[in-house]
Amino acid sequence: MTSDERSLSRRRLLEIGGGAAASAAMLSLGGLGGASRAFAAETAVSFQLSWIKSIQYGGYFAGIDQGIYKKAGIDPTFVSGGPNIDPVANVASGRSQIGDRPIGPLIVAREKGIPIKVIGTVFQKSPYSIISLAKTPITDVKQLAGKTIATATSGRPMMLYLIKEAGLDPSSVNLVPSAPDPSALVSGQIDGYAGYSTNQGVMLKTRGIDIVTLNAHDLGLPETTGTIYAREDFLKDNRELVVKFLRASAESWRWALANPEATAKLMVEKYGNPGLVYDAQLAEIKESKAFIEAGPAATKGLLTLDMDLFGKIIALYRSVGLVKGDMKATDLCDPSFAEAAAKA
Repeated sequence: MTSDERSLSRRRLLEIGGGAAASAAMLSLGGLGGASRAFAAETAVSFQLSWIKSIQYGGYFAGIDQGIYKKAGIDPTFVSGGPNIDPVANVASGRSQIGDRPIGPLIVAREKGIPIKVIGTVFQKSPYSIISLAKTPITDVKQLAGKTIATATSGRPMMLYLIKEAGLDPSSVNLVPSAPDPSALVSGQIDGYAGYSTNQGVMLKTRGIDIVTLNAHDLGLPETTGTIYAREDFLKDNRELVVKFLRASAESWRWALANPEATAKLMVEKYGNPGLVYDAQLAEIKESKAFIEAGPAATKGLLTLDMDLFGKIIALYRSVGLVKGDMKATDLCDPSFAEAAAKA
């Protein structure tokens, strides 16, 4: 194949959607490994974000703006997620080589046989919390009885686990679907909102609303978010590239956390979705710092994995029926990439 033909093949792969067409195109290049080698040769990396471009990804965009990825010889593209996008499917089909998600959907995907591996995590401790108004606070899980709590569909099994562990009858708590904006809490339509203190919590605070948060991790629901993953065959064929990407990403996040004002400005004025508000973006990255620097990040470096924690998370998902097999932390995670990046 000539260099022009290889270039054309790569462009064609990027244009093809998911499903059978993408699979056929990848097979014509010898499977995902062939496509990955083409990407690695050009040092281009496509990263599928779990949500829209905002300050929760500020470290990555700071890395682009500060030339950190360029210095590492990497040209990353961060693809926006959103409510109508299945990020894991996009990585599984090869449309993006790497992505990020909260750990829950990754465990479920691995349980279903999707060959992905967790290789790093930005938020070592999840800011997922039960949020209530300070004037009608929920300060204990037992207080959920008789309340209406909004939660995402993916979070419903975990909420039911909390309710049962507190000795409550699940029927005593009215769980309803949540919207991305927690305004229903302010209007009194719901009594609590299961969401992120760094996101929906900050939304409410910047609107002048006093809130109380119960962190799910502290309540016995360990979770990571901003969890970085990739297909196993891509990782096998592109180890050096992935280590370089993680090393540059850790450096980028360190810069962002040390320069929150500049990072918030970058997201509002240059890289983020339209409509972002500077004060909210700044408050969110400041609120996020403690969650990002928790656990092994404090001693081993940002993005590194706490394998004991992932074992506990898998056990929790098994207890609620979302994991039925004998999945272990080493099946789900490969910590060697982030460890190599931290040592370099």
